[in-house]
Amino acid sequence: MNFGTEIKMATVQTLKDLGEQMGLKGTEFRDFIKEQQDLEREERNQQLEHDKIQQDKDDKFRLAQMERQKRKRTTRDRTDEI
Repeated sequence: MNFGTEIKMATVQTLKDLGEQMGLKGTEFRDFIKEQQDLEREERNQQLEHDKIQQDKDDKFRLAQMERQKRKRTTRDRTDEI
């Protein structure tokens, strides 16, 4: 279901390193990591929702195509009988 969108997630270690480079300590440090993880989780959820919507659209399109082909065959079969 990946449509070319790459989700990049920072590891806890990467976030830890970044927080340390920013001089964060204690509660600020923990809050920073939690906020970043929450943001990434929200991004993943948005991407999953987008992928689901796109998959639903693709499924409806394929179903409509199959129904059109079926109607064509039915119409063709009726004209063959005449």
